[in-house]
Amino acid sequence: MARPARSSSNSSGQVRAGSHWAGPYWERSQRPLEILVLLLPLVAVYEAGLLLAARPDGGIPVTNLAHRYIHDLFSIFGVTGFGPMLPGLLLVMVLVAWQFLSKRSWKVHWGTVGLMFGESLLLVLPILVFARVLVGGGIELQVADATPDGLFDRVAMGMGAGLYEELVFRWALIAIVHGVLVDGLGRSHRTTVFFAVVISSIAFMLYHPIHTPEGDLMAGLALFYLGSGAYFSVVYLLRGFGVVAATHALYDVAVVLLAHSASG
Repeated sequence: MARPARSSSNSSGQVRAGSHWAGPYWERSQRPLEILVLLLPLVAVYEAGLLLAARPDGGIPVTNLAHRYIHDLFSIFGVTGFGPMLPGLLLVMVLVAWQFLSKRSWKVHWGTVGLMFGESLLLVLPILVFARVLVGGGIELQVADATPDGLFDRVAMGMGAGLYEELVFRWALIAIVHGVLVDGLGRSHRTTVFFAVVISSIAFMLYHPIHTPEGDLMAGLALFYLGSGAYFSVVYLLRGFGVVAATHALYDVAVVLLAHSASG
């Protein structure tokens, strides 16, 4: 991927394109409206998976850990009215509010959305190759309770993992690092980007299981999660939240489908 000649940062810690990259598609793909349209089907599939996996006792169903963390964080402050749908509503509301505050047109450019989806599919390929080289491609989804049995449930959980892990580890965490280093400590943009990628990648690695039941470190798996965390961080910084979230979600779905094909 080419490197921009110059860059600047916005309040979310995201790197904006250099002038020679700033074409119509590049700009439109960073708009919150196109991001929302791209991700809304993924959110809907995940929410449908949650409803289908709902427990008879009304408890929180099987879900990915990032989704559970967001839900539990709101529960601490007494916000429990929407149950497991709260993180999805939060994501949609943030994008709608961002679009509203940006004062941009509410007309969707469908060609841009289609290109964003295609770009995300292409960006899945390097991480699939990386997974195959390091760990044979068999990456387990991080779910809160137990791995769901049905194929649709696993696909839905994969989509949710991509969405909410990117929300936590890229959008939120990188924004926090940016705020602390730039706004709080007055560090340079270059230094901030470096530490944002490092911190986000390490946190992403530690979030996943990298030890055997006996407590031994699985070096290949740890390196995969560290490297994939860095990869997703760079995609986020260069291409924005929409593309990286879709890329991560589609990667997890590809892992589920490949595993299902191999087992069948």
